[in-house]
This record gives sequence, structure tokens and C-alpha cells, in this order.
Amino acid sequence: MRSNTDTQKFTSLTIVRAGLFISMSLVLKVMFEIYIPLAGIPALRINFASIPLMLSGIILGPTAGLIAGAAADIINFMVKPGGPFFPGFTLVSALSGFIPGIIYKYIKRDINFNLLNTIFISLLSVGFVSVFIYNGLLTFDNGIMYDGKPLSLLYIVGFLVLVGAYLLIPIKLTSSTNDLNMNKIVFTTSVTQLITSIILNTYFLSVLYGKGFMIFLPARILTNFFMIPLYSIIIASILNALKGRFIIK
Repeated sequence: MRSNTDTQKFTSLTIVRAGLFISMSLVLKVMFEIYIPLAGIPALRINFASIPLMLSGIILGPTAGLIAGAAADIINFMVKPGGPFFPGFTLVSALSGFIPGIIYKYIKRDINFNLLNTIFISLLSVGFVSVFIYNGLLTFDNGIMYDGKPLSLLYIVGFLVLVGAYLLIPIKLTSSTNDLNMNKIVFTTSVTQLITSIILNTYFLSVLYGKGFMIFLPARILTNFFMIPLYSIIIASILNALKGRFIIK
């Protein structure tokens, strides 16, 4: 099979495969989506609809991923609108397929993705804490205080364990297989989620609903602490199952 690092042509087979990824994304979006209200609006949606779109970019290339992502959002709005149509969300969906395709097409395997992932999770952790400090919720006047009350040690330990798991799981899974670079998958998922979910989606929500960017940001960062490793493990499992059918580098 041709890999996404080769020259891509829109054959009928590519269109059919893109259609399958779009269909899977729609099913996951419609059937398995959870709404979590923030500031009185459904600003946080937890689903797995981005996974097929990322796979479309990785397997079929960035152009096919871009088109699949945009088509998935437009069709989903027609089938199950979750609010007013906003072109920004269509752009986000398109980028969910485009960014992984760009990474897998142009970034080679011999890069130290483990180092890049360490830098990313460190910056994400600092950003998460900084948002609470900026909003005045986290202070250090009399110890570590959250909203004027002492922060339980359990939350601090839990956060550190989560960060450690984020870093160690890819290393462990990569060492167990020579054919699949888990660190690259985590890097791809991290970059994609940073641009689409944490930055763009948060900004578009603030524009659409007239709320402050910082109101939505903490919950969206925290959610991605869980979703990025989970997305990465699912994508790795699917790519491993497809091993031999496609050349994934």
C-alpha cells in the first residue's frame, strides 16, 4: 500500500477511505458525546470524533485529512446541530485531519519525540497552573491556597502522577514494539489538540458566546491532560491493527 509520505492522488479508493473516516467520526460524535457546561453554556464537549479525522490525515495525507475534517463538521451540523453554525469550528475540524497528515508526511521518525513531548507537557502544566494564578484562584500566601482554601495534597499528588503517566506511557509502549513510534503519535496528538482544542476552540467559543477566553481555558486544558494520552493509545492500537495494510512512518 502507498504511504502518506508518497505523492497523494485523489483516486476513487482514497475518496472511499475518506468517506469511511467521516462516517466513523459522525457516529462517534452523535452517539458518544458528553456535554459539560461552562459559564452556563455547553462549552466543553467530550467525544472521540477527532480520532478518525486524525487517522485520515496520518493514513491518507494532509489534503484528504483536511477535506475529511471539514466535511465531517458540516455533515454533523446538518444531522445533529449542537448550536449555531460557526465556520471557525469547521476550520478546527479540518485542521484535526490536516495537522497529523503534515506531521507524518514531513517530520521523520528519527527526531527525539520523547524530548518534544517532555517539553510540551511541561509547558502545558505551567500554562494550566498559570491560568489559575492569573484568575486569582491559586495563591501562595499561606501555603498553596485554592479560592481562599488550602489545596488538598491529594490534588497535587494526583496532578503530578497524571503528568508522569503522560510522559512514561509513550516510552513504555514504544519500547514494546519496533514498528510503531508511540512517541510520535503522542506528539502528533498533542500538537493537534493544542492548536485545535486548547487554542482555537477556546477562542472561537469566547467569540461566539461573548465570554472571556480565560473562563473556558482551565477546563479545556485539564480535559486534554486525559484526552491526549487516551487518543494516542486508541490511535496507536488502530494503526497497529492496520499494520501491513498501510506504511506508517
